[in-house]
Amino acid sequence: MTIARYRFGEYVLDLATRELRLRGQPVALPARVFECLICLIEHRDRAVSRDELVHAVFGRADVSDAQLAQIVLRARRAVGDDGHEQRSIRTVPRYGFRWLEQTQAEMMGDDGASADTPPAFAAAPELSAPVAPAAPARSAWRRHIRWLGGAAALIVLAWLGWMLMHRAPPVVPGLSQRIAEAAPSGRTILVLPTAVAEPNDAPWARLGLMDFVADRLHRAGLPVLPSETVLSVLRERASKDDNRALRRATRAVWIVESRARQTQDAWEVALTATDAAGIKQRGQARHADLLEAARLAADRLSPTLGGSRSPAGSAEPALAERLQRARAAMLANEIETARRILLEAPELQRSQPQLQYQLARVDFRAGEYPRGLATLDHALASEEARRDPAFHARLLNARGAMLIRLDRYAEAERAYDQVTKLIGGGGHPAELGQALSGRAVAYSLQKRYDLALADLGRARVQLVARGDALAVARVDANLGILEFDRQRPAHALPYLEKAAEDFKAMGAMNELATVRKVLMGVQVALLRTDAALAESERAWAMLPRMRDPSQRADLILTRAEVLIVAGRLREAGTLLAMPEAALAVPADYGRRDYLRVDLARRGGEGRQAVAMADAALRAWPPQSNPRLRAWTAFRREQAALAADLAPSSGNAITPYGDTLPERLTLASLQRARGDTAAAETTYRAAVALAEQEGVPEETAIAIDAYASWLLERGRTAEAGALIGRVAPWAEHDFDMAVLQVRLLRALGQRPQWPQAYDRAKRLAGERAIPASLDPTLSEPAKSAASGDRVH
Repeated sequence: MTIARYRFGEYVLDLATRELRLRGQPVALPARVFECLICLIEHRDRAVSRDELVHAVFGRADVSDAQLAQIVLRARRAVGDDGHEQRSIRTVPRYGFRWLEQTQAEMMGDDGASADTPPAFAAAPELSAPVAPAAPARSAWRRHIRWLGGAAALIVLAWLGWMLMHRAPPVVPGLSQRIAEAAPSGRTILVLPTAVAEPNDAPWARLGLMDFVADRLHRAGLPVLPSETVLSVLRERASKDDNRALRRATRAVWIVESRARQTQDAWEVALTATDAAGIKQRGQARHADLLEAARLAADRLSPTLGGSRSPAGSAEPALAERLQRARAAMLANEIETARRILLEAPELQRSQPQLQYQLARVDFRAGEYPRGLATLDHALASEEARRDPAFHARLLNARGAMLIRLDRYAEAERAYDQVTKLIGGGGHPAELGQALSGRAVAYSLQKRYDLALADLGRARVQLVARGDALAVARVDANLGILEFDRQRPAHALPYLEKAAEDFKAMGAMNELATVRKVLMGVQVALLRTDAALAESERAWAMLPRMRDPSQRADLILTRAEVLIVAGRLREAGTLLAMPEAALAVPADYGRRDYLRVDLARRGGEGRQAVAMADAALRAWPPQSNPRLRAWTAFRREQAALAADLAPSSGNAITPYGDTLPERLTLASLQRARGDTAAAETTYRAAVALAEQEGVPEETAIAIDAYASWLLERGRTAEAGALIGRVAPWAEHDFDMAVLQVRLLRALGQRPQWPQAYDRAKRLAGERAIPASLDPTLSEPAKSAASGDRVH
């Protein structure tokens, strides 16, 4: 069950629409005020600390008390409260704030609809988040989307960028062996954000010190989870203080908590590592410089956890602090703040390769790929890059990621090749894992799938050794996505199911939503409609937690596709009419138009389907999703045939290629023009191509079209041989069930015909079965019924 909205007094806070309503009327509410109310209401059983509220509202740590006070003031005004009465939001002195209103949480039901869902959405609950192309109703047409395309960025590329943001460890003798030995024994370490005592003049320290300590322990050869992984898990946990849940989610054994306190003349940093049995190890230090105090404390803790002596820091203190401040801003997703911190550095610091690398990482996150590439090339020419293999590898990995974003795949492949040659002998599992994953992306975009699979497998080995369960789950997901993309849905299924289980356990909601959407497509491709619906329900329940408009649109369209396959046409139509459904990314061009055409066709509105398809095809840019354009043209011809309308002029796809939808469209046009011999040849070629590729869904589409044509021409024996090859699919696929009924009617097999008809009716949903196939109708009624056309 998922919370859909909160009610208090005369107010409703709707999580799906992100609205606050007073007596049904919307209350103007800035995004940060909305997040403030959500945080306080979700934790209404306790007081929320200032730091926790700041993180929920701003996503970063360097926020002044005045800024937070302004947001709380506006939140109070929005719910009719003020700082004097404090009926709704009470200030907890020297700590934070607490929600006081009696509040009722209303849940989204098992079918996705909440108790007071508006009538228009009662049958079609609201929906929504990284990582993969969405799976369509007839996902065969989805092969037009590149592996890294689609409405949500694939997990591979999202993870590649995430790895670029992570600081990998430098050379440590024997590191890979020690990590490989440590990981199976369960020494994985999770470092939590730092508690910084007031007063302090380092607001960046909460995340900055967390990352610094994690990096320092990692330099000592310990398997430490990346800060990004930790923050991803923390964002999804109901209680940030439940170490047992954190261990269960991340497989970590040691959890490191840190505290920093500024006295008159020094900083005091204390680290405490606690294992599952409650055993504690400590390291603490005092120094005038905050990072030096943290370094000393981490180096004192490291040996108690089995780490080696850490190498000295490579950057001078002022530069090290600036880099860490920028790193903290990036962890808090304050990209422009990170850029400002770096660009305000003195000229001598700006010339340092380490700062240039950090600046390139900022450019990557901001989408400034050409600028970031130029910065990396400058750093790669430095003496430091030539002297330090690990730093050199990080620069090359970053360069590869930039080149992929610039669609320069062969150059990216060469950059990653250099990394594997530079450090492939061991000692740097993080950099090597990143290089192998990046090269897998480059290979896949060049359709070199076997090489991509091999590199992902090798990357997985490196990440297992590192003890990063979330990164391993991402690789598993990408292995599944790649198998699906190379038209092997049965091979993709176990990878994706395992990844979904791991993402759910770790609270990685974005990744989980993406995998569930891909699983919908896999199940549809395997003609497992019930399984696709089950995945759809699970993904749909996650909509209220999704914020990105394009991700929400992706889920809306994916859900609609599955509903069309299941015959729940009214629900699918409601979703496709939602304004949010139009917000898909450019890479998904035409997807909504295709679904509307197919929905009208399956609902018996052939004339409407033809009109919509013609309008969409006329406006369709030639280079945008050509395969989906081809499927839209094929559905147009099917609808025209069913409605006795004229075929297209044949200019919708010129010239006709060798893809399945193009062959089927050409066969439809040839039969409409009376060119029987040519249609026969083209249909056979389409079926041969579909069976060669081996995806049940594509084979079903091709056989449905060809066998129906054969039956119309009285070639029952040939049709029967073709339909017999897919007979088992009639048990759970509507189109195949109707095809069986057509065959049994043509053969005059009275005992089996009614049974097959009843099965088709059970699968039909809101789809019509031609009246001529009804065994209970009289012959005159059948004669008056519409023709037995391909539907």
